[in-house]
Amino acid sequence: MSDKHEEYAEQLRSVRPTTRSLFMSILIDSWPNHAAVVDFGIDSQKHYEALYYPIREGEIAPNVLDAVLGDGPKLTALVRESVSNPHKDVSFHTSWDVILGLQSRGTAGKDAFMEVLNAKSADEESNELTKDRGIEM
Repeated sequence: MSDKHEEYAEQLRSVRPTTRSLFMSILIDSWPNHAAVVDFGIDSQKHYEALYYPIREGEIAPNVLDAVLGDGPKLTALVRESVSNPHKDVSFHTSWDVILGLQSRGTAGKDAFMEVLNAKSADEESNELTKDRGIEM
């Protein structure tokens, strides 16, 4: 085993399970699990390939990938700097960006998230409609 392989194996033992899962999925050429897809903002084949090629070429190490988990802007910067990334225009956005207020591209995602949080449940709306009409449930 080369020094680089040994270094990556050591790093894989110390990163978070989601990072390890994504890294290993790419190495065995399979689609990552749901947690990795969500936490790394893999929304399309284009996103997957933007990570796939740099990881396979050894341009992104496990510990570097782990450092950007859940951070769309940092993940975007990382893959855009990678020579073997065939999609230099790709932008990553994760659920964590919205939750932690890291979203850098507009507020559409954050607004949609807040809309869901503030939405009334179907039961609440139904109760309001029936009360407005004088109907007791």
